[in-house]
Amino acid sequence: MDVAILTYSGMPQLDAYEAPLLPALAELGVDARPVIWDDPAVDFRDVRAAVVRTVWDSHLRRDTFVAWAEKVGRLTKLYNSSDVLRWNTHKLYLRELEEKGVPVTPTVWVERGGSIDLEALTRSRGWDTLVLKPAVSAGALKTYIIPRAEVSAARSLVAEVTASCELMVQPYLTAFETEGERSYIFFDGAFSHAVRRPPTLQSAPRGFAKPVVFTPDAGGELKLAEQVLEAIGRPLLYARVDVATDNAGVTRLQEVEVTEPSLFLSLDPEAPRRLARAIAAKL
Repeated sequence: MDVAILTYSGMPQLDAYEAPLLPALAELGVDARPVIWDDPAVDFRDVRAAVVRTVWDSHLRRDTFVAWAEKVGRLTKLYNSSDVLRWNTHKLYLRELEEKGVPVTPTVWVERGGSIDLEALTRSRGWDTLVLKPAVSAGALKTYIIPRAEVSAARSLVAEVTASCELMVQPYLTAFETEGERSYIFFDGAFSHAVRRPPTLQSAPRGFAKPVVFTPDAGGELKLAEQVLEAIGRPLLYARVDVATDNAGVTRLQEVEVTEPSLFLSLDPEAPRRLARAIAAKL
């Protein structure tokens, strides 16, 4: 085959948002098929390129996944590259981007095996509600919303997360409940489309139920998303820059997804073709 579109065993045929990529590639004469990323029967020397897409179990075995990516990157063209995947699968990259001037959601980092006085933190920062999440995670796994009145009971959650990973502590952004997150999606460095998404954490209140595509202003948040890509400074076949409004009304980077994000291709009629053309250009 020409291109292996990488997914995981729980979704062997891609999801509805991503499935339009296959016929878009076929229109260009590219033989692309879903491939389970860790299938031992696959010989990546037999494909011209491999594109990481819905590998939605990779965060559960990050070390295994990164080692796999390094191996596959030596056998064929891998997108995004193994060094990008290693960098992006640990959220310490946010601290790096903040040091480069990107406005990131305020974060207190707790080292692996460490502890933190959450009551003192809420007092010193003035945060009414906290979000606790591991630095290696996806899909809101082990992400908790903790009101100030309950922080004393959250010590066990801190210990649970830091037993195996660094912990991120952030303020809960109330604008999530009405605005959600805005995702700016790029293919080969060029802006493709923007999507407004409800909170990933199912327990969070939400003002709308499903992701919707929207047309962004030329400046503002789109400019911030472009600043993020410039700060990353690496070639990326695809990127999704997620931003949100903080409690002071400032737009801040939440995450950069360059490993396995949903790109919501089915929400924009031309998005599958844009990505297909970007992939075909790599062959």
